[in-house]
Amino acid sequence: MKAAIGLATLAAFALSVGCDRAQAEKKVDQVPVGSDVQLTRADGALVEGKLLDRNTDAVKLDVGSTTRSVSREDIADLRVKPDAAAPAPKAAKFREITLPADTRLVVRLDTPVSSATSAVATPVRGELTEAIVRDGVTVVPAGSRVSGVVSSAHPSARVKGRASLALSFTQLTIEDTRYPISARYSRVAPATKAKDAKTIGIPAAGGAVIGAIAGGKKGAAIGAAAGGGAGTAVVLSTRGKEVTLGRGAVLTVRAGRAMTVRVPIAS
Repeated sequence: MKAAIGLATLAAFALSVGCDRAQAEKKVDQVPVGSDVQLTRADGALVEGKLLDRNTDAVKLDVGSTTRSVSREDIADLRVKPDAAAPAPKAAKFREITLPADTRLVVRLDTPVSSATSAVATPVRGELTEAIVRDGVTVVPAGSRVSGVVSSAHPSARVKGRASLALSFTQLTIEDTRYPISARYSRVAPATKAKDAKTIGIPAAGGAVIGAIAGGKKGAAIGAAAGGGAGTAVVLSTRGKEVTLGRGAVLTVRAGRAMTVRVPIAS
């Protein structure tokens, strides 16, 4: 008897799912292409945009910064959006908002780094100082965590070889959800050619002479004669400036790739 009741319940559930699927399919085919729509997926995600196209397998939406393709099997509901302030469908639990690849991230470093002391692959962490807002919705709140590594670090060399430092941010964490990003930051230490030329005692236009000294070429003797030798020795023994970013340094980077973020819908 219990087995029969269980089979009947299962059959009723399957029939209900089948009806829901048929209704969803019907709605997908009834919405005119070009309409502003609200698409609710079976997992509760709400995607809003313009209906660009549909076929037997999927529908394509323009979500403002890119296009999204959603399988018909994943669609629980599709409707024309009544107006800009239309409430979310009851089945929707969160919005999926896609940020474009060039989205600006303002990061405050928690990790001090330097071209002179940091090694490649050293972990780097920070947090966003500014929220990312789209259409009045806070997609990424201020304080969200950013992490990555030192991707390149070259200390200053003597005379030639300016210091440089590069960071790669690979992950953005919003509350407990992690999103991959591909944001890079790089800086090269300022040149000291004009200062070095002044130390040697020749005009900045004489940089070719300094280059000859650095390269150990025949022109080194000419440089020593023009600069008096002593000034040249100072330049040769002094390294240039390093690139140093202390804890609390604020950097502006770009996300590097489009990123779809889930934003809870207020009840």
